[in-house]
Amino acid sequence: MKKFLVLAAALLALAFTAQTAQAEPEHELVFGEITVEVHGGGTVTGTGINCGADCYDDDSWYDNEIPPTNRLTATAGRGWAFGGWEGCTSVNGQSNKCDAGYQEFGGTPVIASFYDVMAPSVFLQFPALNTVANDTLHAAVESGDNDRVEKVEYLIDGQVAKTVDSGGIDVYIDVTGVSEGQHEIQARAYDPTGNYGITAARTFTVDHSGPDITLNAPLVATNADSPAFSFSTTATDIKNTWCAIVPKGDDVNYSACSPNEPFVGPGLAEGEWIFTVWATDNVGNLTQITHDFVVDRTAPVADFTSGPADGATVKPGEVTYGWSATDGLAVAQHCSWDGAEAVGCEGTASKNLAAGSHNFQVTIVDQAGNETTLSRSVTVKKATGPDPDPDPDPDPDPDTTDRTAPVVKLAAPKQTLPGVRKALRLKVSCDEACSGKVTVTGKGVKFAGRVYLTRAGVAKLKLRPTVKARRVLARLATRKPRSTGARSLGLTARASLKDAAGNTGRASLRFKVTA
Repeated sequence: MKKFLVLAAALLALAFTAQTAQAEPEHELVFGEITVEVHGGGTVTGTGINCGADCYDDDSWYDNEIPPTNRLTATAGRGWAFGGWEGCTSVNGQSNKCDAGYQEFGGTPVIASFYDVMAPSVFLQFPALNTVANDTLHAAVESGDNDRVEKVEYLIDGQVAKTVDSGGIDVYIDVTGVSEGQHEIQARAYDPTGNYGITAARTFTVDHSGPDITLNAPLVATNADSPAFSFSTTATDIKNTWCAIVPKGDDVNYSACSPNEPFVGPGLAEGEWIFTVWATDNVGNLTQITHDFVVDRTAPVADFTSGPADGATVKPGEVTYGWSATDGLAVAQHCSWDGAEAVGCEGTASKNLAAGSHNFQVTIVDQAGNETTLSRSVTVKKATGPDPDPDPDPDPDPDTTDRTAPVVKLAAPKQTLPGVRKALRLKVSCDEACSGKVTVTGKGVKFAGRVYLTRAGVAKLKLRPTVKARRVLARLATRKPRSTGARSLGLTARASLKDAAGNTGRASLRFKVTA
C-alpha cells in the first residue's frame, strides 16, 4: 500500500508541473526494497518489518537522493542467542541493531543469524529403577528441544551402548556382553548444534543365569513301580517349573511340579528312563537338568560254586563257600553264619565250625534293590575212630607247592550293539578250578563281571554294561554310518583268574560288535 501511495504522489506531482517540465532538469523516481532472512530462533523488527510474519518492506526515492535506511532490531528467542548481521551496518554499542539500506528490487537480503544455546531436555522412561534384564534391556526416553533433538545415546556404565536418531521411541539394548550384577543406565540427547542433556543414572541388574536346581538324592536304579523324584532350589525368582519322567530317547511332555515335592512316574516298565526338570526365572533364563536312571526288577543271578553241599556232614574246622553273582547293575553282598549279623563279603566266605548244626547265608542285592539269597546248612561231627567217611569234596588242588598258572581262554560270539546294551555274552574257560574277574573296555565303555569255576570247564557269562556304558552304546547305535561301512565298536575283554594255590592265569581278546 505504501508503494502505491508513493507512486500516486509522484504521478500527481508530474501532472501539476507539466507546464514547467521543460524548464527544470528531470530526475527519475527509484523503487527499492529490504528483504530480511532469519537463520535460527529469533525475530527481526523494523519499520514495516516484523520477521518472521513479515520480512519485507519497500520504498522509493529519486535517483539524485541517498537511498533511505531502516533500523532493524534482532531479538533472540528462548534458548537462542544472536550471532550477527550480514548485509547491513551494525549500530555502535548495540550489536543486535543495524541500519539496512533499501536496494533496487533483486538486491542482496539482510541476514540475521541466531545460534542455539539450550540443551535438549531428556527423561528416561524405561527401564524402571531396579529392573532385572537377561540378554535384552528395554529402554525409552521422552526428549524435547527449542530446535529439535537430532539423536539420543543410551549409556551403560558411562559407555555408549546404543544410538538412535530421535527420542521417545522404544529400543532394545543387547546386554549379552554385560556382566551379571548391578549396572547404571543414562540417556543423552543432542540437538543439531551439539548441545546435549543427560539423565541421572538409574540402576538396573543383569542376570544371565537360570535358577539353581539341585536334585534331591535321585535314584540311579530302582525296582519300584512308581519311583518318585524331587528337587530343591535356593532361587527366589523362579517363575515356572515343569518336570517329566519319560523313556530315554522319547519326546518330553512336561507337567507342572514344585520344589521339594515328589514327582511320581506311575507304572514304569523295565528299561532306561530320564527324570528332567525345566525351570525359568522372572526374566526368562532357563535351567534344565536331566537325570538318567534304570528300572530293573530282575534279581541277580547267583549260585554256589564251591563248598559243602546243602545238608552235608563235615568234620570240625574251616568251612569255605564260594559263589558267583552276575547282574547288569552294581551289587552288594552280605554273609551271615548261624543267623548272626550279616557282614560284607564278595565271592567267598570261610569260618571255623565246631560240632553241631550250622547255616550259611549270602544275600546279593543289586543297585535297584532286587535281592537273591543263597543258603546252605551243614552238620559238623567229630570223628570217633578211623575216618570211615572221607571228605566228599576234597580240595581240588591240595598241593600248596603248585606254581603253575591255570590256562585261561576267552571267546566272544558275534553280537550287535543293541544286544550288547542289554548284556555282553562271553565264554571263559579254565583248565582247573579257578575264580576271578573279567573286564571289558572300549572307547568310552568299561564294565566287568566275576567268574567262579569249581572244576575245569567253561563259564558262559552275560555281563550287563553300566548305565554310562549303555549310554555310549545307545549313541553309537543311533549314529548314521559312515560311507566306509557299518557302525561298529571295538572291545577288549581281559580275564584274570586264580587257582586254589593262588597262581594267576590271564587271557585277553579283541573283538567288534556292530549295529
